[in-house]
Amino acid sequence: MVIAHSLGCLAVLRYLSSLRTDWNLGGLVLVSGFTRKLPALPELDGFITSGLDVSTVRQRVQKIPVLRSDNDGLVPSAFSDELATLLGVKAHVQSGAGHFLAEDGVTELPRLLDWIQ
Repeated sequence: MVIAHSLGCLAVLRYLSSLRTDWNLGGLVLVSGFTRKLPALPELDGFITSGLDVSTVRQRVQKIPVLRSDNDGLVPSAFSDELATLLGVKAHVQSGAGHFLAEDGVTELPRLLDWIQ
């Protein structure tokens, strides 16, 4: 099980997509994930590129929950929804969680327990 947040989602997806050996993963939880350049954080543009092929990931990961907030000021909801669609899943929405940071009032995510057990 791998859990990633924000830019970490892109980093994990890139890594998994690059693996050329046979591999399988029980679960991959992506929180506030995206694959597009973020209007709110243009300083990340150099790291964020288009053309990520997630087909291998989709085939080799048993469970892929994508979690987003309805008021994320950094990652637009549509970006997380698009990532979920690329992975063949539907995004789960946690209302009012912002970018899932302590400063947004999020210090625990009990919802993840259902996905990691």
